[in-house]
Amino acid sequence: MLTQEQNDQLTRTGRGTLMGDLFRRYWIPALHSWEIAEPDCAPVRVQIMGEKLVAFRDSEGRIGVIDEFCAHRSVSLWFGRNEECGLRCPYHGWKYDVNGQCVDLPSEPEESGMRKGIKLKSYPALERGDVVWIYMGPPELK
Repeated sequence: MLTQEQNDQLTRTGRGTLMGDLFRRYWIPALHSWEIAEPDCAPVRVQIMGEKLVAFRDSEGRIGVIDEFCAHRSVSLWFGRNEECGLRCPYHGWKYDVNGQCVDLPSEPEESGMRKGIKLKSYPALERGDVVWIYMGPPELK
């Protein structure tokens, strides 16, 4: 019989846990391709390894899997609009690309450069066998 501590070691998959760190070193199936079948379709919520994410397909067909919450006011991007190669937050209109990079701040002039310093957590994604796979581990092991 396992102790509570042993059970936790084997079943917890959050960041910084034994199993979480192990599983993150492999490509993980995140969702079916049909859930984000069309460019600019509605984003889909995905929760993996204790992380809340959104998946979407941009105007060019690229898949993005990024942190669910906007860097500005933590509004869920699941409510956002997927448009013109990015996911736009419904609250103040900040827009993020498939790599989590902020590409538009409607309230800031383009030349301010503020958006360049804003990036959400994102994970590499690829589509194989009608499944979207993501890699959550160290970049050097990808």
